[in-house]
Amino acid sequence: MSASPDVVLAYWSENRQQLRQSETQRAVLTNYLLVITAGLSGFVVQQKFAAVTLPVAILIIGVGLYGALSSAKYHERAQYHLMQARALTKTLKDMGALPDDKHTEEFRKAHYRAYPRLYKIRLHWLWTGLHLAISIYGLVFCLLIVL
Repeated sequence: MSASPDVVLAYWSENRQQLRQSETQRAVLTNYLLVITAGLSGFVVQQKFAAVTLPVAILIIGVGLYGALSSAKYHERAQYHLMQARALTKTLKDMGALPDDKHTEEFRKAHYRAYPRLYKIRLHWLWTGLHLAISIYGLVFCLLIVL
């Protein structure tokens, strides 16, 4: 028995919602970790980089590494749901429920011409890089405390 286009479309919609949820969760986690890092940094600076704050600086490194790993995982989940949605889009086209859209490719190429370098930068590397920068920031704190 073949699925109706409505069933496939509902499944497509669910995957797109899951994709958006992964991206939203990644943004929320990043905001939380930035606030936590700011608070911990304030404490270390307030204590004038005293030796007793070394565990706090190490915690900042851990927060950054946790954020990088979580960000990579959210990207993996988002990619999974994106690929599922793309497969379902193809299924809908094969069923005749969606027409072949020749304009999508045309506008995609125009976008790439407008942003020849920027479109090549993967957004998930920026997110993950931000969290890795938090870890490096914590490492700098550790060095300042030890030295």
